[in-house]
Amino acid sequence: MGAQHRSRSISLAVVVLVCGFVGLLAACASNTAPPPTPTPLTPPQVTFDAAPDTLCQAATQIRFTPEAPGIWPITVKAQWTLSREGESAILSQGEWQPGMGELFVAFPKGEALPPGRYTLALHADGVSLGEHTFTIAEDTAAVASFGLALTPTGPALTRLPGSTQHFYLRYTYQGACPGAPYWIAVRHKNAIVCTHNATLPQAEGTESVACYRKDGAPLEDGDYHAELTLMGRAQHSLDFTVGDDPTPIPTATPTASATPAPTATPEPPAPVCAPPFAAAGLTPEGEPFLPQERFEWYSQVIYVGTRCEGLLPGTPWESVWYRNGVNVRAAGGLWNETGGAGLIWDSITGIPGAPFLLPGEYTVTLTLDGTESLTATFRLIAYVRPEPEPTTEP
Repeated sequence: MGAQHRSRSISLAVVVLVCGFVGLLAACASNTAPPPTPTPLTPPQVTFDAAPDTLCQAATQIRFTPEAPGIWPITVKAQWTLSREGESAILSQGEWQPGMGELFVAFPKGEALPPGRYTLALHADGVSLGEHTFTIAEDTAAVASFGLALTPTGPALTRLPGSTQHFYLRYTYQGACPGAPYWIAVRHKNAIVCTHNATLPQAEGTESVACYRKDGAPLEDGDYHAELTLMGRAQHSLDFTVGDDPTPIPTATPTASATPAPTATPEPPAPVCAPPFAAAGLTPEGEPFLPQERFEWYSQVIYVGTRCEGLLPGTPWESVWYRNGVNVRAAGGLWNETGGAGLIWDSITGIPGAPFLLPGEYTVTLTLDGTESLTATFRLIAYVRPEPEPTTEP
């Protein structure tokens, strides 16, 4: 009986002890604050400073690089949506984050959208990050003139001299949105002579496009056809001829006059100049050194000049240099030497940090007072990286 009583007492003590321990744990747990819930990271607001405000009707995409200042969580991706302003229907959508750099938004099915205003919005986890509204402009681009010239600013021609290697197609346009695509092609006997595919830099202006054969050979005599296509529509065409004009120049027949004309002071004869040259240098005697029409990519200076007779002291001259139709240099001076004959020349050089001249097609005009402009053309070959030699297995 005593043993049974002692066993019950021990069991009761164990139960009390366990309950007390459990109560102590509960009390400790109730006095301990729960860990704070981490605040979700959200990306900063996005700006669209470099985004285009207007696109041409022919555009099939919009692309730019949004600016995202601040810290962008690496795990967060923004969703973009494209829709027409004021409408809820989504035209296209995708993902973007700063590590991707450019945001590229292709229009549905790769096709142009109707003119109007559109909104490109970015959001992440239901939070708006920013939006950009742009306009797709109506197609009102038109070409006002389309002509032919030997230099970008020279007079318009309908015929090019024989052995011409290099000429320009000059056009004036208006009502265009920047970035409007255009295409120019010149054909001879249905064969392509040259093509040019680019976009217009502004709403209106005058541009010149250089045309030449890829091998640098002179154009064949004959009839040529040029066509300009703007925004996918043929805008202008031009027919011209290469070759010397066989039509003789008529001479005026003098008529009798009862009253003799007063004697005028004779004008000094205009200078007579040789065809211009392009050369790698000039000799001490003033002769062209290594004259040629093609120069290597490592050229650092090129001279263009002409030898003239009948020069008078003080005769002004000027030069204008074009590379691929863009003016890159203009210079001028006075002939102040004696003897009435000599060399008129100018040169173009590289610059510190970039000593090699840029590759391309060059046109240079030399003009002396009282004479027609002389034109020299040459090509500067681009550097071609050599192909690595194939390795052979032993």
